[in-house]
Amino acid sequence: MKKLLCTFAALLIVAAAVCCSLVGCSANKMQTATKNGDTYTIVAGYDDNAHVLSAMQTVQITNRSENTLDAIKFHIYANQYRQDAQNGVVPAGYKSQAYPNGESYGDIALDSVKADGVAVAYTVEGTDMDILSVPLGKTLYPDEQTTIEMTYQVTLANIKHRLGYTDATVNLGNFYPILCHIDNGAYSCTPYYCIGDPFVSDVANYNVTITLPQDYTVAATGNIQEANSANGNVTYTYSADAVRDFAMVLSKQYKKLTRQTDGIEVNYYYYADTDPETSLATACDMMQLLNANVGKYPYRQLSVAETEFCYGGMEYPNITMITSGSSAYREAIAHETAHQWFYGVVGNNQITDAWLDEGLCEFVTYLYMDKSGIAPLSQKMMAGIKTYTTYVDVLNRYYENVDRSLRPIDAYKNDSEYVIFTYIKGSLLFNTLYETMGEAKFWKALSDYYNCGQFEIATSALLCDCFAQCGGKELATIINSFVEGTEIMGKITD
Repeated sequence: MKKLLCTFAALLIVAAAVCCSLVGCSANKMQTATKNGDTYTIVAGYDDNAHVLSAMQTVQITNRSENTLDAIKFHIYANQYRQDAQNGVVPAGYKSQAYPNGESYGDIALDSVKADGVAVAYTVEGTDMDILSVPLGKTLYPDEQTTIEMTYQVTLANIKHRLGYTDATVNLGNFYPILCHIDNGAYSCTPYYCIGDPFVSDVANYNVTITLPQDYTVAATGNIQEANSANGNVTYTYSADAVRDFAMVLSKQYKKLTRQTDGIEVNYYYYADTDPETSLATACDMMQLLNANVGKYPYRQLSVAETEFCYGGMEYPNITMITSGSSAYREAIAHETAHQWFYGVVGNNQITDAWLDEGLCEFVTYLYMDKSGIAPLSQKMMAGIKTYTTYVDVLNRYYENVDRSLRPIDAYKNDSEYVIFTYIKGSLLFNTLYETMGEAKFWKALSDYYNCGQFEIATSALLCDCFAQCGGKELATIINSFVEGTEIMGKITD
């Protein structure tokens, strides 16, 4: 069982170091992250008849590990949509929702790969052909740089998912080869799981150009630099500094609403929403809540894109995908907006510690809904306790030693168990902290976590340290009990 790294001994060390006492959390962290980040340059064209994205990609990479490297490894998530993929992109119970016209398949086909201008014999490997390994032909020492170039075509499946096309929209999430995160000096080549968000990515800088038929509107990560039309096509150029990923949503049906919120441009791209003003206001209101209580959103724009998607929504830097026709539309917008702070600015390992962003964003969403008069916080928490305890009680009738821990996404039996533990139990954890500390100290601890974890892969230990400093070392015991599965649910007050 994975243990939470916040023992009392560690807390004493952290208290002495004053980890989140504001000294090391400067407002210049974005400039530092931009300067230190790798740089992706992608020039792409979309053929909407063949549903194929053709691209040339260059990545300027610095070896930031303490070890030497002889190869560079990339995740190629687009290959997970292959017909013969071992790990499907959706659980079996979601297939009817995900595939509107029957099962459909896609992939990524690499044409050429170069390292520092020299063609190399790359390999596609991994348990599911989802890792691109690029040999360097030399030893890359710490702090040395290399440049990888590649050309490829991504064929899209007809699927309501992160990457795919439908009648209304084209989702381009996780479409390009992205560097594997280096963990403990080695590449983390984790597979694509159909449960949760199986991603860990470092912040980088992006320059992306896409050419497509001019009747498309594009919602994207980053800031648009220029748009040029010629021969029935339009070419958009975007730049994004210190972001964890780059995504786009395309549609011929989009309308757009824009509002300035705290100096940030918030855009809403929609095609079927019957109350778009309220949807835009939801994103803006959540942004104001988090700007005021957690820390300022560091980017110039946020786009919310209504799209075809088999789940409630999906977060990417500066853009969120929101499922058209969702019964909990405002809740989904609020949740995905919260992810801009927690996953986007403050990263985490979404495979091992999914609760760290999902449980937190779910609870912050409930706080927003309470303050907006949509639904009382106590009502949401009582419903959460009932769902979680009922699930555990049922399991206890049939199994001994039921695992109640918050664990890696591949350790859950199915998608329902993942949701109950990661979202529901995760939100109950944060509600317990909120009730124990009081609102002011809760926001202070969350602000410290945000400031200290900006543009990094944050850990549960950092979260624990920040909360313990603001609310006392007993907060460590609370967090530890929820993560390890020894928690005792308290009464939710009105």
